[in-house]
This record gives sequence, C-alpha cells and structure tokens, in this order.
Amino acid sequence: MDINKNLIMVKNKNGEFEDKTQKIQWINDYKDTWKRKITYTNEKSYTYNYNNVQWFKDPTEIDCKSNVVFHKGEPRNGALKILDFNEYIKLFFKNDYTETYEKRYIRIEKSSLDSAKSKSCFKYLKHLSSLIKIEETNFLEKQYEKMDFISPNSVLSKYLHGENPKERKKYDSFIYPFGFNISQKEGTEKALNSEISIIEGPPGTGKTQTILNIISNAIINNKTVGVVSNNNSATSNVIEKLNKYGVGFIAAFLGNTENKEKFIDGQDGAYPSMEGWFFNFSDEKELKNKLLQVENHLNEMLNRKNELAKLKEELDGIKVEKEHYLSSTEKPNILPYRSLYRKTPDRILTLWNNIQYHIENKGDFTTLDKVKYLIKFGIYSFKFYDNPSEEVVLLLQNLYYEMKIEEREKRITEISKSLKRYKFEDKMKEYTDLSMKLFKSSLYKRKGNKSVRSKFSKDDLWKNFGDVVKEYPVILSTTHSLRNSIGENYLFDYVIIDESSQVDIVSGALALSCGKNVVIVGDDKQLPNVVSDDLKVKTNEVFDIYDLDEAYNYSEKSLLTSIKTLYPEIPYTLLKEHYRCNPKIIGFCNEKFYNGELIPLTENNIDNPLMVYKTVEGNHARGKFNQRELDVIFDEVIPKENLQNLNESIGIISPYRLQADEIRKYIGDLDIEADTVHKFQGREKDNIIISTVSNEMNDFISNANLINVAVSRAVNRLILVVSGNKEFIETESNIGDLIRYISYNNVEWIKESKVNSIFDYLYKSYNDRRLELLKNTNKSRYDSENLMVNLLEGILEDEKYLSIGYDMHYPLRNLISDTSLLNDREKSYVGNINTHVDFILFNKLDKSPVLVIEVDGFKYHDENEVQLERDKIKNSVLDKYEIPYLRLKTNGSDEEKRIREKLLS
Repeated sequence: MDINKNLIMVKNKNGEFEDKTQKIQWINDYKDTWKRKITYTNEKSYTYNYNNVQWFKDPTEIDCKSNVVFHKGEPRNGALKILDFNEYIKLFFKNDYTETYEKRYIRIEKSSLDSAKSKSCFKYLKHLSSLIKIEETNFLEKQYEKMDFISPNSVLSKYLHGENPKERKKYDSFIYPFGFNISQKEGTEKALNSEISIIEGPPGTGKTQTILNIISNAIINNKTVGVVSNNNSATSNVIEKLNKYGVGFIAAFLGNTENKEKFIDGQDGAYPSMEGWFFNFSDEKELKNKLLQVENHLNEMLNRKNELAKLKEELDGIKVEKEHYLSSTEKPNILPYRSLYRKTPDRILTLWNNIQYHIENKGDFTTLDKVKYLIKFGIYSFKFYDNPSEEVVLLLQNLYYEMKIEEREKRITEISKSLKRYKFEDKMKEYTDLSMKLFKSSLYKRKGNKSVRSKFSKDDLWKNFGDVVKEYPVILSTTHSLRNSIGENYLFDYVIIDESSQVDIVSGALALSCGKNVVIVGDDKQLPNVVSDDLKVKTNEVFDIYDLDEAYNYSEKSLLTSIKTLYPEIPYTLLKEHYRCNPKIIGFCNEKFYNGELIPLTENNIDNPLMVYKTVEGNHARGKFNQRELDVIFDEVIPKENLQNLNESIGIISPYRLQADEIRKYIGDLDIEADTVHKFQGREKDNIIISTVSNEMNDFISNANLINVAVSRAVNRLILVVSGNKEFIETESNIGDLIRYISYNNVEWIKESKVNSIFDYLYKSYNDRRLELLKNTNKSRYDSENLMVNLLEGILEDEKYLSIGYDMHYPLRNLISDTSLLNDREKSYVGNINTHVDFILFNKLDKSPVLVIEVDGFKYHDENEVQLERDKIKNSVLDKYEIPYLRLKTNGSDEEKRIREKLLS
C-alpha cells in the first residue's frame, strides 16, 4: 500500500482509530455487506465492519519548509513531508518514522517569510548577523542560519512586516505582590493587554518591580514568560527578587552553556515547602474582595503621595527662585495694601495683572477706578494707589511669593497628615501580602498533587521543552541566547526584554521570534547599544542595499528606539515615580532629559547634595588621565566633605578607563569604588564623585546618556570635579548645564552678574492669568500672542530643546541687574515699568536667558518713528549684554525656521 497516496485508520480495542497503513498490503471493500477486508504485510487477513475502517486517498501535500504543524499547541518539528488527508494530517520524519493526527487537534502555521517584505527585512538582519561577533564568535550568524521559519503569531513576524500590533483587552483584574505605584500599575496593565508595549524606566523608577508584577500576573493566568537582557546581571536581579519572596522555583536561568549546566545540575527533584499556600475557592474570593477594597483606597492615596512629591518639588523651586529674585531686586518701600478680602495667591495675581494693564493703558488711577478696585479686590486704603507704580508691582510680586509658599506649605501639611492617618506603608504592605497569598495559591494549584518534581536533562531543553516550561514557566536568558535555550518554534506568551536601549536589532529580533507578545523595557536616555566606527561603516553599507524604513538602521537604532520609531502609537508607559536620588540630584536629569515628568519620592535631608570643585586653570589633562583632578579628589573633596568618616558608600566615576584605573591606585584602605560610567549603569552609591578629566569640552565627556547615568547613580550627594578653565565651564554643553544647575540651586553661591536669571515661576503664573484677561479685553492681541505661543511650544517639544523654557511679556528691568553698561537714555528705558520683551527663551537648568523674540506689528513698527526708536534702544541694550534676539514680523514667513536656526547658532 502506497503510504504517500493512502491513509488507512483502523479502530483498535480501545475504540480509537490507529494508522495501520504501513502494515497493510491491500484493502477490499464489500459494500453489499458493509465490510472491509484488510490483508497485512504478514499475509494475515481480517474483515472489519465498514465503519471501523477509514480509508483516505489522494492527499494534498503541504510545504514542510514554509509550514509548521502544531498538535494541541505543541510544534511537531523536523517533518520531511506533510500530507493532508482531509480529516487527518500525517507527518513523515527521517528513518521512516511517521505521526498521524486528527485535524481538529492540528494548527498549521505558514511562515511569515513567504511575504516578500518580511523576507527582505529578514535577509537584511541575517546579512548583518554575519558582521557581528559575540565574544569573538559568529554565534548570531549561526542562529540566523538555522532560522527558516518565522511564526506568523510571533512578534518578529509583525516587526519584519512593519504590521501594526493589536491592543486587546485580555485581563481586567490584576495583582501586585511586589508593590506598585501609579505608573507601574499602568505599565503592567498595558503590557498584559497588548501585543507590543513599551515601558521606559528612567533611573530609580522600579523597572524590576514592574517586570516582577508582569510575571506574577502572567503566571496566575497560566501563561509563560521569557525574560531577557543584553547581559546576565539584569536578569539575575529578577531571579534574585523572585528567590527573596520564595517563588524563584518557577524560573529557570538558561542562556549560555554554563547557565544551562548549572540549571541541570541544580535540580533536586523537589518542590519548596508550600505549607499555608493553598486557599479554597471561597477563601480566594474573600481575599480578592479584600484586595479590591484596599486597592481602591491605595490608588487614591498613591495619587496624593504623587501630589505631595510634586508640591515639595514646586515649593523648593519657588524658594530658590525667590532667593534669586530677592538678591537682584530692591525691597519695596511701601506698606501692604489693606483689603476686605483675604489675600490669596490667585487674588494677588489678578490684582497685579489688572494694575499692570491699567499702568500700561490708562495711567493714573481715578476715584472711579479706586471704587471699582474696592468692589473687585476689597482695597479700601485708597492712598495705596499714590505709591510709585514700580513699588506697587514689587510689593505684589513679593506678596505673591510669600502667599504661594504659605499656600503650598499648608497643602503639604494637609496631605502629609492624611497619609499618616491612613497609615500608607501599612496599607501597602497589607495589599502586597494579600496579592502574594493569591499568587502563591495559584502556584500551589499549578503543582497539583505532585510530590516529586520532574528533573530534566540537557536534551530535554530542546526535545521536550513543553514539559520543561510547564515546570518552569519563567525562562531567563540573554537576548541573543533565548532562541537557543528553548524548543524549536516554541512561543512564549510574553517575552520581556529589559535594558532594551542596549540591545541591537539583530539580537533583539531573535528574542522577538520567541514570543506572541513582547514588553520592551528600557530607557533611551541611558547608555545605548555601542556600535564601533568600523562596524558602523559596514552596517550602513548593508542598510543601503535594502529598501527599508529608517527604524531598521542598525547603527542608529537600538531595539527600543527601533520599536518606538516603527510603532509610534503603541501602548507606552513612562515610569515617573523616582525612589533613588535626592530630589535636587534627580532634578537635573528630570529637567534636562525627561521634560520634568519624573516625580521624586525621596526627601532632601542634607544641606549640600550638589557641589562643584574646579581645578585651577591650566592644561592638567594628559590624554585620558588628569593628575590635578585626582589630587583635588583625595586632597580636597574627600577630607573637606568628611566622606571618609561617613558610614556611606562612595563611588568615583570617570568617562575614561585610564583615569578610573589611576584612581584605584590612590584608594588604599578607603571603602571607595572607582570605575567608568558604563560599569556603574544599574547601580548606585550614597556619594558619587564625577571626574571629567578633560580640560576642554568634547562630545564624549558631555554625552547626554553618559551624564544622565553618571548623575543618577548618586543617592545623597553628587560632587563634580571639573577643569577651572573658563571655556570649559561656560560652554553650551550637558556638562556646562550641570555646572550651571548646581550653581543656580546653591543659592549661597549666587554671584554678581550683569544679567539676572529668569523668574520663571513668577512670570509663568502672571502670564497665565494675563492671557485669561486678554482673552476677554483684547481679543486681537490675545490671538496674535497665542499664535506665537503655539509656534514656540511646537518647537520646544523637539528633544533638542527639552531644557529650554519660555516666558512672555517679560520686563526688561527684571532682566538687567547691572546698568553700568548703559547710557542715561537706555537706563531710563530699561527702568520703565512698561518696557518688556515679547518672549524670552531661557535654559531651565539655571534660568539664564537664551533668546529674546520680538514680534513687530507691520504698521505699528514700520510706520511709527517713536516705536522704531524704542526698538533701536532695546536692540542696543540686548547687544551690550550679549543677549541674542530675533525680530519677527507679524506679516513675515519662515518664523519657525528662523527660531530654530537662532537656537542652534
């Protein structure tokens, strides 16, 4: 009987049909008696009832190279031929071995590589793999050589084709046995309900905690999880935390040969003690109801906790700004006004705006004006209006600062008391304990009645991986080794890729091929995937061969940025709550790199968390080593700050290996660790000293990612050691911004300058209220200013300008502190309370002016000689104080282009 054309299924003693084709010589049908006679190869013949024998002929062959058969979800790999016999699928393997399955239990997947677009992209990645070495081996290339099938259900299939992933609601109840905050909760829920999601975790925001919560929710729903990173240290952190809570037995750390052998040898065939883990249905229901009650209250309190942190940060910013304000303005020489109404910050703002508008447009106050202000603001001391306008405005500004500080302090006290009454920490512990009980109960049920745990051999890892993953539903590995650690064509329900900013797209694609859903975890503001100059040239040449989206550019994109570029609309979460650094320290990273979105939940408990030590001017650096900075660290910084006597950890970071090695020689018995920035990623120290080494600024030492990582390693203190050369300190750079930020926030360092820092909080508040009033009193002016506001906000959304802010209608007298460079006419002009610049752009790190923008009305300016003269004076003043400015016409064009060019100049 030709087994390639026939399939004969005979019912056995158990009542199940069994494939007997290979043992049959021929078969005869006797339809008149509804019998079938089968003669077997051993010459014996048997007659069967017609319905006990199924005979199928002329099958359809399925291409085994581009299709994989799954039986009850398990891939049947290695088939040399696949035949479709209508109700059955028959697989042919080497050595004449065959398997026959009922079609209802079969799923056949067609490889995504049948698509021309996917095939081209895969060919590109495969081409790249031949150029990339891992520990001097062609490991990646070997992996790609073995890949001839890509599951259409894998995330890699969508990535190769650029197909938009689906966001589907799978789960609506979650547990958080490892604790949570608002952002972590959001990230966990999006991850579990999306094919592809991104969780960006800035320094100290609890990425690992989020990963653990994703794992626990997946496992409680009987899903499998692969957790990978570009190195073993990140994944080790995950398994350490699982072990800490007694649930590490669900995970297997695989990857390289050493890890696999360690796993195989470490099996003891036993489960950990699970005494007290089991809860029956009714007990579980009670636990879940209790959990929901606690969670609802916790959510409200977590929002309050975030509000408290934001208020403290805001209050600190107001106080620092107020110090700068007081140091550069005269104290008002008039008494506060008396009012029938209670003074509040909002009322003061409104009064200031009304008075300023009156001064600019009407001049002196009439009796009728005073009566109106009595009704509106309750001011019954009419003599108040006899004071000089400048003094009145100064008084209101001082009052606003005082009242705003008082208001914020009051709200901080209220929230702090409510959190204390609620016993927040106790409630969070109660919630996590309840969640952990539910999690452990699910693990107990997963084990079932088994008392002895299955032990696996090395071969089982690829031959019987389905059995392995039932015992170990969490598999940890490096990104490039995951595919080599699991059964062929196996797909995890979820793959979590940590430190994805350091994962290249070739290694990352291997991990994407292993999962139905993927969670991309990382931070593109921290250290990226490093591509050597030589490899960059080679990979760019390969990229140019293929017609692919920029998202696939190997030399320019990490896996994280590739996914972000390819899928700008996928579910995204930024972990905002920060738990590591002193608020002043993380404040720099927040303003410079994260657009102020982070919420520092730490306390500022020391006087000087930020310091700068400058070496004497001179050329002290010799290549990548600087002896003078080394002397400053050990002869000045450590003894002066008494670091050696603090019971705190100390780290010294340098951008260069040579400097770090030299520092180690000086450490001696001191408990100090010195290393490069790259070695410190993912770690922290109570005190961090940064040695910049160079005398002159360069792209390497001022690299944004390096600076972000170096600064955010410090828990309590950050001490920056830099060259004292003026050019180094004053240059526009990330290091320069750090120096300026530290100087601005150490108010006792306020130095004399001819130009003031911008009082942003004061004038942002003032202008918000001013725009509201303009909207009702001068619509045309409101509309024209709003056009420029929208244009500026669009420009400043660009990542290049994240650390630039703007204010409008800013008084020139508040900008110029020392008028010694001005002539009498200019001094008079600057001192006029009505003289202002239309828009001022400033550096958020130290509030220093960056660019003044004047919007000139066509008729009002070009046909008004008085105004033209004022413009000339303003230009002269700005020139003398070296404040860049730009004049734009209301009827002009290319405004955006001109502003961008000026900001980059």
